[in-house]
Amino acid sequence: MRITNSMMVKNVTNNLYKNLARLDKLNKQLSSGKSINLPSDDPVAVARSLSLRAAVAETEQFRANLADARSWLEATDSALLAVEEILNRAKELAVKGSSGTLSPEDQQAIAYEVDQLIDQLIGIANTSHEGRYIFAGQQTLTEPFTRTGDNISFQGDDGKLQFRIGPGQLLTVNLNGQEVFGLNEAEPGKIFKALVDLKQNLEAGDGAKIGNETLGELEAAKDNLLRYHSELGARMNRVELADLRMGELKVNYQQLQSLNEDVDIAEVIMELKMSETVYRAALATGARVIMPTLVDFLR
Repeated sequence: MRITNSMMVKNVTNNLYKNLARLDKLNKQLSSGKSINLPSDDPVAVARSLSLRAAVAETEQFRANLADARSWLEATDSALLAVEEILNRAKELAVKGSSGTLSPEDQQAIAYEVDQLIDQLIGIANTSHEGRYIFAGQQTLTEPFTRTGDNISFQGDDGKLQFRIGPGQLLTVNLNGQEVFGLNEAEPGKIFKALVDLKQNLEAGDGAKIGNETLGELEAAKDNLLRYHSELGARMNRVELADLRMGELKVNYQQLQSLNEDVDIAEVIMELKMSETVYRAALATGARVIMPTLVDFLR
């Protein structure tokens, strides 16, 4: 096979371009810190990287949902604590009213305070969080409880508000306001009924009925409240555990993403130095292989 000067020039030039392209690739990796700068660099790694990025984004969304759920549950917890204080005060007043030693004026004064407690309870039952009523079910923009005299009405529903906190996992964050507070039904554990009965019995001066019935209603209402409070605490614990799990998953996905995308800086620097040496050697070799021609001497 006859080797011509043009063939030698072409081979040297092609090899120089290859070395220069490798230098350019290493420079890009070193400046970006990424082993993949174009999909063509490694299509398989790019597909894996996209999958891992989607997983990281999903865990971030779950953590945002968990933050919203925690905020809602904390607002509900604060409301229930305030209701518990009202029930404790109502029980103290019921004990006083059942003593049988109070004058009608004293009983009326206590009845007035109980009436104020009912109004305060209405305000708590209508607690809103970020512009949404927490005890209204899915009717979050409608004020759930209204009072007309001694009658309490409910405008919400029993719908559930649920947050997606993990793959295939839904968490209900709201409590049924009608069940928690009750209305005027003759059922045990109804907070509004217990307070209204206490007020009416005080106004009627019926201390015996307060001692025989109303104190029991208040105790049942408090027990019912504690049951919902315990349920709420269990949901808050679930949120904490789910958030911890999502945090661990995010770190794991990010580590896998880093292994898939990031370069070993020390290794790239070493390869870059080697490529520079090879490129310089190729330039020197090319200068010796491509000898001057007669045209070069005639210039």
